Amino acid sequence: MYWHQVESPPYEPKIFTCQKSDFMQANQHSQQCFIAQQYCQHDFLYFNYSILSYCWLNGSIMTTLIVSGFVGYQVYNGISEVIKEYLIPSLEAVKVRFEISDIMAGVTLLAFGNGAGDVLTALVASSYPGGIDYNIGATMGAGFFLCSIGVYLITKTSKSQIKMDPVHFWRNVGFQLISIFVIMVFGVIGQISYFSSISLTVLYLILISLVYYQERDKIIKSRKDSLGERVQTMNEAKYDLEIAQKFDDMKLIFLWDRKSDIEQAAKPVKWANPLIRLNYVSGDTRVKMLAKKFRSTVKLTMANLDTQKQKWEKLSLHEKARAIIIYPLQMILKFTLPKPQEDQFDKNQALIFPIPGSIFFVSVVFSFPAWWVYFLALMCGFGISIFINTTTPSQRSPPQYFFYIQLYCILGSLVWIFFLSGLLIDFLQFWAIITELNKTFLGFSLIAMGNVLPDCITLVSLAEEGYAIMALNGIYFGQMFTNLIGFSVAFLKQNFVNSGPIKFNLFSIIDIEQNAFKLMVILAAFLNLIFTLIMVVRNHYIITKYIAKVLTIFYCVFFILSSLSAFYHSWIKK
Repeated sequence: MYWHQVESPPYEPKIFTCQKSDFMQANQHSQQCFIAQQYCQHDFLYFNYSILSYCWLNGSIMTTLIVSGFVGYQVYNGISEVIKEYLIPSLEAVKVRFEISDIMAGVTLLAFGNGAGDVLTALVASSYPGGIDYNIGATMGAGFFLCSIGVYLITKTSKSQIKMDPVHFWRNVGFQLISIFVIMVFGVIGQISYFSSISLTVLYLILISLVYYQERDKIIKSRKDSLGERVQTMNEAKYDLEIAQKFDDMKLIFLWDRKSDIEQAAKPVKWANPLIRLNYVSGDTRVKMLAKKFRSTVKLTMANLDTQKQKWEKLSLHEKARAIIIYPLQMILKFTLPKPQEDQFDKNQALIFPIPGSIFFVSVVFSFPAWWVYFLALMCGFGISIFINTTTPSQRSPPQYFFYIQLYCILGSLVWIFFLSGLLIDFLQFWAIITELNKTFLGFSLIAMGNVLPDCITLVSLAEEGYAIMALNGIYFGQMFTNLIGFSVAFLKQNFVNSGPIKFNLFSIIDIEQNAFKLMVILAAFLNLIFTLIMVVRNHYIITKYIAKVLTIFYCVFFILSSLSAFYHSWIKK
């Protein structure tokens, strides 16, 4: 609709950039739209928000704020929904399948489930100019938030005193301090090489080994208990089988009586499939059976509706609004990802998801490829649907290979998180352009808070149920995974893109103004952990509300000062 403006613009001789100053210098909306179309396309990965603002909404700041805010809200909730409803249940299935202990699952699978959004966001952000700024702000900001306000929420909700195990506390806080210290060492060196990127992953593997070494007795005992339960279950099954065999023998002897035989023959046969059973009864009986089955179905449906109605009435106004807003996204997820729980299996849904799911998969992974790739993806999707249809026994019974569907759910969830993370970074990139705010500050405020708010709800729920120590361990393990693995994959990707080391001069005098906010966030997160360590050790490893309040006040003061600094340098000083 704007091509006629692009052909002969009166301002074309000037070289523009995708900056707020160029948009402000353009006097007409058509000029702003031209800049958005021609000079901002490389600043966004999936969606050019500048076209939304300056072409579709005619540069209206208020309308842009509302629309982009709605999109951002959808993206945040989408990432949370994928992790909560698809990724974590699938990872729990892997834990059960391979009999991974709760302790090891906490530092591997569950840490991955909780940190997948942050890690993939860091991976996507590394593709953007200034991506490291987003990563540092988001990752350090999330850890800072959880280790202060998250700790306060847990202590406030917990009904009992929180006393940490000294060994576990030193391990958790100590490794998180080491992870931040290593990042600062990279900043002193001034560059991050392949070896530096890989060393972060090695450090996390050392943590896993340490956890296994410290908890090996509990892990071995857990496996023995699991083996004992299996043996007991097998013995009970053998006993039940023997009883059933004896009962069958007695029944055969009893049926030698002709009268009993006739009585048994007069009774309707109990077939596994009701439709097969209908062929062996009279017409009137068939009608009665169908009517009974219909009444049962109606009762079950009404009961489900009543249950859904009760659940809806219990929701708060905000929860009802959220449910309505994210409903379209939930439907899209439903038709592109399989349900990971066996009790939620639906054959119809399982037949549908491979087709649109395969289209979405190749679109994200191969960045909207040629038509023949989509054709192959469609053929693959149809093939999977036909295979599921022919091998699934009934509507609600999952097939024997359901575990492989759960593995596909993990892969599909990661693709969805990668895509939504790209939309999220596009959203922040747009606001960085029009507000000229520091990218580290945007990551520290918007990305970090958006990622940790769902975690806070989970932490409060755990504390209410009496698992405050588990919630605290989840904070530290999750952040160690994000710090080490998140930075590792992001740095390693940039190493491959640049074919060598990447610049990381945190402490350079020349770049001190440019790196000031990054340095402040890293040091604040580091000091917050130091304060935690000192106060908890002095208090005999008891985390009180007073300690949590001190940490929260420190976070709030830093957030206010950093916000004032970011707005001052962006709007007043310029």
